[in-house]
Amino acid sequence: MEAWLASHPVDAALVRTVKAHSDRAEAGMDRPIDVEAALRMVRARRSESAPLSVVRGGAPDGSRATRGWGANGVSKGSWRRVTFAAAAVMVAFVGLRAWRSAGAVVQQAQVLATQVGQRDSLTLPDGSRIVLAPGSRLTVAVGYADGDRSVVLDGAAYFDVKHDDAHPFTVRARDAEIRDIGTSFVVKTDARGGVSVSVTHGIVAVRESSPSARPAVELRAGDRGVVSAGTVAVTRGTVTEDEMAWTRGQLTYRDAPLSEVQADLKRWYGINMLVADSALLRLTVTMPVQQDSARVVSTIAALLGADAEQRGDTVILRSVGRGTIP
Repeated sequence: MEAWLASHPVDAALVRTVKAHSDRAEAGMDRPIDVEAALRMVRARRSESAPLSVVRGGAPDGSRATRGWGANGVSKGSWRRVTFAAAAVMVAFVGLRAWRSAGAVVQQAQVLATQVGQRDSLTLPDGSRIVLAPGSRLTVAVGYADGDRSVVLDGAAYFDVKHDDAHPFTVRARDAEIRDIGTSFVVKTDARGGVSVSVTHGIVAVRESSPSARPAVELRAGDRGVVSAGTVAVTRGTVTEDEMAWTRGQLTYRDAPLSEVQADLKRWYGINMLVADSALLRLTVTMPVQQDSARVVSTIAALLGADAEQRGDTVILRSVGRGTIP
């Protein structure tokens, strides 16, 4: 190849041009490549070589006639092949560079989603671990490995976070923002738009995510905060290890609002729980560990002093004595 280029200076110049662009790209220099200009250069150099006259019927010296040879000994057909090859090299190079650039710049956010009744887990590059509840969706920031330690949650998840003062871990769930201060915690979105945060170890800072939000509230191990309607309601010292029961496929509640129970039934069993009486919505549920969907529904109804009417995948709760819902 080197010997051939040495005897074909025009082609060698083209190769050097391509190589120079390649070297710049490999060095990370983001300089545009003018493919059209390169092709114009090839055509111009091609036209500089005036072809000889075509000899028909045989060459004067009796050798086989040649058609359209250039002054540098390269045929027009060869020039066409060289031009096409040069264009192909340039286009391939540009495509390769664009592909490499896309790989470096256009990255995809990592998404973990679960179906009804399905749990899943994810270990992030920093060693933080997430267990995703059924019927939930977690989106990890594109730049997570580069320090943007933020995720977006719709549903419920348990977070066991590796603390990093320089790069705090942040969960965004609906109108809530939860920032780790070195901890393990559970986040749940409920059926009425609220977000609950239960801390099992360490400390988190919780606030409503609007620009006019009040300062963040600190929750420590055992505390629960519920973000709803622009406020953060806090109960201290009520969270126990039972908050982790759902990671083992079990449901249990301690003073949980009915809206949280509604969301869990939808995620775990695909059951839509409709509450016919607004008075029931003001009650909370404290329920021992249960696994079977029928038992969960009947236990909740008994705890609330309500009747449960099953209609396909829908359960209607109504106060005892109210009769059948039409």
